[in-house]
Amino acid sequence: MSIHFFLRIAFTGIFLFLTGMAYAQPVPRGEAVFMGVMKADRVGPTSAVPDGRPDAVFSVALKPRPAEPMISEIQIKAFAGSPGFWSSTGQTSGAGYIGVARAQTPSQIVNPHGEPLNINPQTDKHLLLFVTDDGTFSQKGRRYRIKVVANDGTSWTGPVKSEAGPAGEATSAESGTAPVRMSAVLKGISNFDAVSPGKTIAPSGKANGLFVLTVEAADREITAIEIRNADGVPSIWDTVPSTNNGAIGVALESDPVRLLNNRDGTVSIKVKDRVDLNLYVADNGSIAEGKTNYWVSVAFRGGGVSRCLAPRIAEPASEAREESVARPNKVNFLATWLGFASTDAVGPYPDLKPDGIADALFGLDIEISPKNSITGIEINSIQGLATKWGTAGTGSGNWGLAVAYQSAPTALLNNPNGSVKIPVDRRAQFYLYAADPGDLATTYDKFRMIVHLADGTSFQQPIRRPLATTSSVVPGTDEVTRAKGLITCEFRGYIADLVNPSARPGKSGYLNGTFIMKLQAEDKKLVKVEIKNPDGTSRWSSAPKAPEMLLGVAAYPKIYKLVNEKPGLLQLPISGRKTFYLYASDNGLLSDPRSRLIVTATFSDKTTLSTEIIK
Repeated sequence: MSIHFFLRIAFTGIFLFLTGMAYAQPVPRGEAVFMGVMKADRVGPTSAVPDGRPDAVFSVALKPRPAEPMISEIQIKAFAGSPGFWSSTGQTSGAGYIGVARAQTPSQIVNPHGEPLNINPQTDKHLLLFVTDDGTFSQKGRRYRIKVVANDGTSWTGPVKSEAGPAGEATSAESGTAPVRMSAVLKGISNFDAVSPGKTIAPSGKANGLFVLTVEAADREITAIEIRNADGVPSIWDTVPSTNNGAIGVALESDPVRLLNNRDGTVSIKVKDRVDLNLYVADNGSIAEGKTNYWVSVAFRGGGVSRCLAPRIAEPASEAREESVARPNKVNFLATWLGFASTDAVGPYPDLKPDGIADALFGLDIEISPKNSITGIEINSIQGLATKWGTAGTGSGNWGLAVAYQSAPTALLNNPNGSVKIPVDRRAQFYLYAADPGDLATTYDKFRMIVHLADGTSFQQPIRRPLATTSSVVPGTDEVTRAKGLITCEFRGYIADLVNPSARPGKSGYLNGTFIMKLQAEDKKLVKVEIKNPDGTSRWSSAPKAPEMLLGVAAYPKIYKLVNEKPGLLQLPISGRKTFYLYASDNGLLSDPRSRLIVTATFSDKTTLSTEIIK
């Protein structure tokens, strides 16, 4: 063989060797970004125990190969500046601790004590890394490298990009996507009761804390929201059903009572350009106390987390400042006749004092923007009949009108002389108590409600009468009389699995549609509750006959204990006000926002009360 042949074999071997070495190099299978030092304190030097110092935060977007092994450890090393070394296990000599969280659940550190990660890169492609700041992370020119170790011993390394900004600004863990602008404010305690402590998306009888969140993004989808304290009282609420944190009720600011949560409390909210959201939480005392600041974090489909501080909106500094109000550019309100209450606050005279007779009850649901104050409310007949009601100062000859928040129905807002001055910022809901002239339950006269504001403007709406009725009297007999009563019913989402889509008791494996029915009557016995179509066709009944489905009935506060676990009539005594939870298996009508449903309560004397269900 010639020397040229041996040289050719040698060069070929060297080329193959170098090619194999290049192929064997651990190519980065992800991208890491240093987001900066945040004001939140989530971890300490050795575990997920806060140490009173802010955290440095990194985001990781994984790009795994098929059949990528599970991740057991993540390391970060600093160079080109002050040296440093951190590990998610903390087992390497001299390494600081890294707290690792999935981007969709940023409040859950998956390795609180430095245990192996066991993260599947195929399903958990977006991670957040938290490191307690030792004072060196703010140094300019400092550089980092990340190392990701699999449970089979293989690993890959890569550089860490830097997108750090000043602490406290809204930040994003996203890379390669359009930027997200986000802001939030804490409004304090609202007038709305949407969620309970824990994960229950249902009212608890106590007004919720309210955050208002604005997200500006191009064609994104919000998949999770978290609110966490930045200081003060430890507090966490989120929309992730697998955590032990409190729930967040989410609604559009423009439609603040219709919750956007899915059955399990999660959210999936499309953002085309901008969305403004009301976030309701059950206050743990920190909001009312007013000494805690909060972070709001938002996770997006496809990865990425943005967050910002939620400063508290300051209250007016003085009464004089409250007087200086802008003319409202938006006033919407709904006035409703609700029936009769057990409350006795007023009588057939201008003074604000009881007369020994239960009051008639009206509802006022009003939205005013910008902030203004209600200085007077009137109710009178459109036909010009003599009887009229009003708070003091609205007109001569008015009978007294008592006002209370629906969240606190017995705490009157009137001044001692009967006048009112009630600040309203965006939306508020009130009960109005009026003396019954004796024919409100039977008259068909039309009434209107007039609301006067501090800037001198006034607004009026006709009063809506819901479908609250009693069975008619058979001509020529007086055996059955019309009953005075009140019924309201509201669809509140999906809470528990107590009934199935049949006429027989039993669970279905899916959460049921849940309604809250408030019923008030005197010396009655409730025997049946039905939910019907507007044409009168019964779809769900507490005593069903096929093809009706079973309507589960539970009496507050035992909201998960059905009183009709066995077929038959209910026989529930009603004397005063009662609250019931109704459970129905969804046949498509419940989740359809366009559907109209009517609830009917039937008593043992064959009288009924009905109303349209609020969805």
